[in-house]
Amino acid sequence: MLNRIADRLWYGIYLTPIVSLLMLFYIWNTTNPGTVGPLGILFVFVLLYLFWASIFFIILHLGFSLFRKSNLFRVFMSRRENKPFNWKKSYYIASIIAFMPVLLLAMQSINQLTIRDILLAVGFTGLAIFYVLRRS
Repeated sequence: MLNRIADRLWYGIYLTPIVSLLMLFYIWNTTNPGTVGPLGILFVFVLLYLFWASIFFIILHLGFSLFRKSNLFRVFMSRRENKPFNWKKSYYIASIIAFMPVLLLAMQSINQLTIRDILLAVGFTGLAIFYVLRRS
């Protein structure tokens, strides 16, 4: 029973970018920012976050799975303090990375994006990933 639920969850994770992208294209083609209001704009940013989070999760999870099958994994795991990557770490890291393009797009939409803001976003993203890797 749990295996069937887990399999369905994986299908949902792999379908999320497709569904969110289709919903984004529909919203972008049928509405404009002046008529949807603040909740519609917020919904677009949430869909963008879902799209990027699911894409980054798929990339990280597949990358960690391929790394686990390689010979480098045995060398990496021979050190005692290293813990193997799992789907939870992939999710945390993907969530952090997915917030950065949404944040940059939100700042660009109100004409507040400068090179300093990009560097700060990249720096804080790197710091957050370092924190997650050390804490989990």
